[in-house]
Amino acid sequence: MRKRFGAVQAVDGVDLELQPGEIHALVGENGAGKSTLAAIAYGAVRPDEGSVDALGVVGLVHQHFKLIERLRVWENVLLNREPRRGWAIDVEAARARVRELSSSYGLAVDPDALVETLPVGIKQRVELLRELDRAPSVLLLDEPTASLAPSEIASFFATVVDLAKRGTAILVVTHKLAEVIAYSQRVTVMRAGRVVATHLTSETNAEAIAREMVGGEVPALAARAATALAPLLEVRGFSARSGTSVLRDASFEVRAGEIVGVAGIEGNGQTALSDALAAIVPFTGELIFDGAPLRASDTPASRLARGIRVIPQDRRHEALVLDWNVRDNVVLGRQRVVPRSQYGEAAREVIERFDLRPPDPDAIVGALSGGNQQKIVVGRTLAGTPRLVVAYQPTRGIDIGAAALVQSRLIEARNAGAGVLLISFELDEIFATADRILVIANGTFVGAFDRAGVDRGRIGALMAGHA
Repeated sequence: MRKRFGAVQAVDGVDLELQPGEIHALVGENGAGKSTLAAIAYGAVRPDEGSVDALGVVGLVHQHFKLIERLRVWENVLLNREPRRGWAIDVEAARARVRELSSSYGLAVDPDALVETLPVGIKQRVELLRELDRAPSVLLLDEPTASLAPSEIASFFATVVDLAKRGTAILVVTHKLAEVIAYSQRVTVMRAGRVVATHLTSETNAEAIAREMVGGEVPALAARAATALAPLLEVRGFSARSGTSVLRDASFEVRAGEIVGVAGIEGNGQTALSDALAAIVPFTGELIFDGAPLRASDTPASRLARGIRVIPQDRRHEALVLDWNVRDNVVLGRQRVVPRSQYGEAAREVIERFDLRPPDPDAIVGALSGGNQQKIVVGRTLAGTPRLVVAYQPTRGIDIGAAALVQSRLIEARNAGAGVLLISFELDEIFATADRILVIANGTFVGAFDRAGVDRGRIGALMAGHA
């Protein structure tokens, strides 16, 4: 298989075979060609050379959602397959079908919810259910667990294992090597559009796979520097709502020179917290930043001017203009303070500091891989000297090397005196980067811990709502 997009050879002579009843993992750096290969196999992208042969229905769960935001969950899941009573759609039967799917696969959704009101993790479930309803004989999963909590991931893979036992051929495109080792029978590694290795998973390990992905050793995280800590953000009796996300009566602080991790299952108030700090939605309670109050009437621009930067949860819809090039996206939100003559310099700084691929300021962002898009968002957020960084899932859907780079840049911002509020659903990320950990469940903070010596089982139990 071969596919070129402009000057980029996305897929370069790839052969791949899936066996019935097999879970086959496909791994590689961002931009290695994995998602393009999956889209070709599904029929969504036409290859320049090569052919696809498949037995039965092929299903694809996209990394970036293909949902109709203005429709309800059941309408998306059953689109063009709605049960009917005469000429009319049988809405009650449709709702019942979605409830049955949700129960069968352990992916809880409200059939009547408008998709545009749902957080990212729930939208991912809708994507999964839509394809599972088609009973595919070949199922292609592109980063399927990027937004799922640990307990949800175990439940999801229990379903995947069951599908494989019934003969479904399954390809899992993922950056999570622990999932590769735990659930796949074979693993194929891609780099720069080519296959560099295929192994029986039982005959390799995560460290060896990581080295094959990056072509060498995985970058180590930046060292932590000792910093003087003083309160930077003080939150007292803070409540906010953003769509269906609700946060109630939160009280905590973030000190200059520390990373505070917010651990929790998605949908427990994290979006309301992030959006209120970004001045997207109003709040009640008290916010003191750098000794002066933040007000519910503030604008995003005024928060930005005070040094508050936000990495939002959905890069494609909340952080980037996909039809623009890298240069214009790098200064997005800072056009009034960055002269146009300096746009190229700002873009080159992000390209070099975050190893953007291809290293082209004129590249259209929508044509880049998800990981390279995320590097642009993080690079823009950390440009200059931010005082407070709210990082919402900063490594979602990016490969192990890019994740280590992003985490290192957050640690460097911390070392330079910034306060970082890291909202993540990945406990490994929380433990790798945070100095303190706050646990959120059911829209409230239920625990606070120093990272050193904290029990992961305790954190997990609190995340699940067990006091």
